[in-house]
Amino acid sequence: MPELNDYSGPFKPDLTFDEFSKEFLLKLMTVWQYAWLHMDLAWFNAVKERYGFQAAHELDFQAWMTVAERVNPRYPKIANIQLKTVLDSLKCLQLPLDNITSGIFAPQYDIKNENHALVTIARCQTLEALERETPEMIVPLCQVYEPQIIQKYLVNPKVKVKATKLPPRNSPDDIACQWEYTLEP
Repeated sequence: MPELNDYSGPFKPDLTFDEFSKEFLLKLMTVWQYAWLHMDLAWFNAVKERYGFQAAHELDFQAWMTVAERVNPRYPKIANIQLKTVLDSLKCLQLPLDNITSGIFAPQYDIKNENHALVTIARCQTLEALERETPEMIVPLCQVYEPQIIQKYLVNPKVKVKATKLPPRNSPDDIACQWEYTLEP
């Protein structure tokens, strides 16, 4: 059976994802990523409207940390990542729905060695949206919660992340953020 490049044909009640082409699945994954981030934003805004800004941030952070604890350890297992080096943990950042492999975060890597790396996010669509719509969210999200969430997403607790540059930016031409990853003995 040929792979489907879209779903324009008849409805298939027994459809499985392996019937789609790689190209179509990549497009679908991009939409899933977008939906995942927008689901978080919609949930955050609903909590904010009902309970206020602080409660929304605290509950949103709790939700992200719960996902990181329960879901993210599955990625190295299915991908056969050994989690011995910083680069192994960086692989784990490339696999979740809110990954750093796409144009949403567009990373630039400066690999010093297998246990030391700098990751620069030159352009972050999330930050750009915050700058336009809710600049008051930048400091709590980018400076308080994101470092802790990234640390948890690395899966290996021996790998440490430190922000070397965080928003707010002085100019839209500035990088969004930069992170240093190292392995503790």
